Amino acid sequence: MTLKIVKTLLSIIIVFMYYLGFWTESFTIKMVIFYLMVVFIFEVGVETGKKQNNRM
Repeated sequence: MTLKIVKTLLSIIIVFMYYLGFWTESFTIKMVIFYLMVVFIFEVGVETGKKQNNRM
């Protein structure tokens, strides 16, 4: 679980660094990183949901 949270935070930071202008990249790489960020956020949400269902 911790690894999923770390990779999600890192991908979010990379996307925001791009939007703040710290680095530039080709359109393909930008889209791949953005979709990876969305997938990582979804993974963390699913894991969090599983843990909350187990507590009940």
